[in-house]
Amino acid sequence: MTERVSVLICTYNYARYLPQCLTSVLNQTRPPDEIIVLDDGSTDTTPELIKQFPEVRYVYQQNTGKAVAFGRAFALSSGNIICHLDADDYWELNKLERVLNCLAENSKLGGVVHEVNHVDVSGRPIHFPWTSAHPAEPLLLTLDECEDVGFLYPLPKPRGQSFGVPNTSCVRRAFLEDLLPLPREVGGSTDGILIAGGLRYGMAYLPDPLAAYRIHGRNAGFGNVASTQETICMWEFLLAHPSFRRYLSDRHANLLRAKILERKAYLASRTGQRVLSGAWAGICVPLILAANGYRCNWKHLALPAACLLPIKRSRVKRPPPAELASHPQTESSSPAIVQR
Repeated sequence: MTERVSVLICTYNYARYLPQCLTSVLNQTRPPDEIIVLDDGSTDTTPELIKQFPEVRYVYQQNTGKAVAFGRAFALSSGNIICHLDADDYWELNKLERVLNCLAENSKLGGVVHEVNHVDVSGRPIHFPWTSAHPAEPLLLTLDECEDVGFLYPLPKPRGQSFGVPNTSCVRRAFLEDLLPLPREVGGSTDGILIAGGLRYGMAYLPDPLAAYRIHGRNAGFGNVASTQETICMWEFLLAHPSFRRYLSDRHANLLRAKILERKAYLASRTGQRVLSGAWAGICVPLILAANGYRCNWKHLALPAACLLPIKRSRVKRPPPAELASHPQTESSSPAIVQR
């Protein structure tokens, strides 16, 4: 059966990046069957610019945030392969061809994820020390194998593995639609939902950088209060969703709860808000880890004190929802945090 491919691009005020993004999709060696740009309330020149790309289906809506915007784009799409792309990123020209070859080799795969080249606002390469730490060969990633990765403070000698950059994911429609619609609060962590949906059935990992991931001032997520909260909302949503929870072992569910508590304690330590509940969350993390056969990171032991001590708090301003709608280098999607 020929796969029908839909590329979904949610954007907000990224007119300066859209031409390179769309050109990279339109020039694929295996072109997609449809491209949907969901404009989540842009106030820049996006509506005028998009007229240069008549092949693209353009839909404008009032700002709702990325989770709701993606859900609408998904509902409008018709492909049985859903490809996620942020409006400020772009693909290598053989991306879709490589992805579809992987999926053709195993019809039961949930999807494909791969590595990226990091670039700055002007497209110049950025090199991070951890970018060379990924495997050199393709892998099959499963939900069970990633249960102990994804902590804000990585566990000593984790048994699992997870590689690739979540916002590069291409997922089978049938393996994603049962998790939709998403609550608005998930926001920029939407790409983490795509990974979660695909991992239930296994995802192919390609070590090749088949896309460019642009780093700029509006999409930095590590240490950001809003993106940390979105990560918490994403994991709470998944843990409570019957279509996801039934794929988790009890240990995996417990470790997921520990990840949620870890970030709640971290938020309290950063903001000085809800410090008592944050300190209790910090106390619970090492206990849950120990009960499930893991040692904690030494920073976990300091979290309760960091919540309660009268230390100088970082001034962290929550950006308005509109700024979270387009490109989520959130803690759920940052390769430096989740994937290493």
